[in-house]
Amino acid sequence: MKRTRFMVLISILVMVIVVFSVNIPSNKKSVQKIGILAANDLRLSKVEGLKSELQKLGYTEGVDLTYHVEIAENDLNQMRDLGNQLLQEKPDVLVAAGAVEAQVLKELTAESTVQTPVVFMGILSPVDIGLVQDLSQPGGNLTGLNNGHYELTPKRLELLHRLLPKVKRVAVLGDTRVPIFEQIQNELNKVAQTFGLSVNIYTVENSSEIQQAFASIDQEGAEAIILLPGFFLETSTQEIVNQASLKKLPVFGVYPLDTEEGCLASYGTSNWDQGVQSAHMVSKILRGYSPEDIPVETPDRVVFSVNLKKAQELGLQPSSRVLSFADQVIQP
Repeated sequence: MKRTRFMVLISILVMVIVVFSVNIPSNKKSVQKIGILAANDLRLSKVEGLKSELQKLGYTEGVDLTYHVEIAENDLNQMRDLGNQLLQEKPDVLVAAGAVEAQVLKELTAESTVQTPVVFMGILSPVDIGLVQDLSQPGGNLTGLNNGHYELTPKRLELLHRLLPKVKRVAVLGDTRVPIFEQIQNELNKVAQTFGLSVNIYTVENSSEIQQAFASIDQEGAEAIILLPGFFLETSTQEIVNQASLKKLPVFGVYPLDTEEGCLASYGTSNWDQGVQSAHMVSKILRGYSPEDIPVETPDRVVFSVNLKKAQELGLQPSSRVLSFADQVIQP
């Protein structure tokens, strides 16, 4: 009898242990995969910002997650192939380093049976270019950071005018492959009319077109150059600045890095900061949130940067009043 009771107790104990072992979470962590698509090497600073911030948030590379980064070298055809490769690896989240990358990944995930979440690390006007339905409720499988390039571009022309009020003729270099290029042109023309400026816009998609643009700039007597955002132009800033300097022309850039590379000024958010801010949205997705419920964000920090060393080289005297508003000033 005692033996029977003992065996019953043992059986009950075994059942309890089995039940609890099923319900206790495993200490073993699953390694999550992040696939990243970048148009060019310059956008890798976004990737580094992303990695740095995810590390601070407690994600250790090789332990909690892995990264697979593909760089398209500004080749749109190659970009789609690389995006396909990333998708085939079944990542937990895909990350687009810019607008063209985000458009490619949206198309690829729409064609796939699995709607892999996509986070874009700084693009212009995601609603206008059709990536999300609404900024507060994106819908679909994409969300990320709106870097404000569309909204900031007219402001760059205004800042150039206020910084150098004597300048009346401005050349604008842009890339027609950038989404909503025509809308950006229209906004620039409105600002030009407001301040009595003459603006000529040149499309630049390769190095030979840079040469052609400068030939036209010479003929039309432009007094300054503004760069529009774009994956080709951002990798050609140094070449443009070098040619402009030979002609004593100031250049107004997009990113703080542009000012460091010789532009007279720039107004925008750095690639590093865009990556850092985007990391928090990636983290939410890794923790189970759906992209459709994560609002699109705007930059936490926009920097107005002025290079007084370049101004001195060009023999220019920027407005001291406008200089007082600068977040960053490079001294001679």
